[in-house]
Amino acid sequence: LINLEKTGFDYRDIKHIIHSHGHIDHIGGTRALVALTGAKTYIGAGDKDMAEGKNELQWTNEFGIPFEEPFVPDVLIRDGDDLNIGDKRFRFYETPGHSRGALTFYFNVSDKGKEYTAGMFGGGGLKSMSKEYLNKYGLPLSLREDFIKSIDRVYDMVPDVHVGNHLGDNKHFEKLGKVGGARNPFIDGSTWKWFLDKRKGEAIEYFKNN
Repeated sequence: LINLEKTGFDYRDIKHIIHSHGHIDHIGGTRALVALTGAKTYIGAGDKDMAEGKNELQWTNEFGIPFEEPFVPDVLIRDGDDLNIGDKRFRFYETPGHSRGALTFYFNVSDKGKEYTAGMFGGGGLKSMSKEYLNKYGLPLSLREDFIKSIDRVYDMVPDVHVGNHLGDNKHFEKLGKVGGARNPFIDGSTWKWFLDKRKGEAIEYFKNN
């Protein structure tokens, strides 16, 4: 919340919390935020149980920390759903693999009066698709195939602004270092295919040995 306020926003203005997927580093603080703001929560239908704490798929055991703040999502997002919030329109695509309910989504943004499309790929980490992890929690090995299909599905749907699910996904710090120049360095969709190509190659290799 401190970092949010440093950017000039008031956390009390948060009205909607949209989750890309249900791992603890993405949902761990949601219940506290809802308590502070009354915000409405959204998550992919396939990750409903994770949010509600009904299983141990939040990656909590792997981090060695408990998931102590489950919550009941207000809205379950499914493939092809649209969401309008003010003048922003969100379009969602189910891209399972990293989790069962991982979502890739696109939404409109503006800069200096010009409209652009921003996009985020729902989750690219590979460890939650290792055979050991999937077998441990009774998840289908087909999630590995789903992950490759998910990448292929959105590969050509390149946004103008690539929002990283984690900061390295879109070369965030490299772009940040260019702020102040003649153009906004974050209006750059070139990292979309760079990231998906990189992660697909890593996944194919990872699945051979894990």
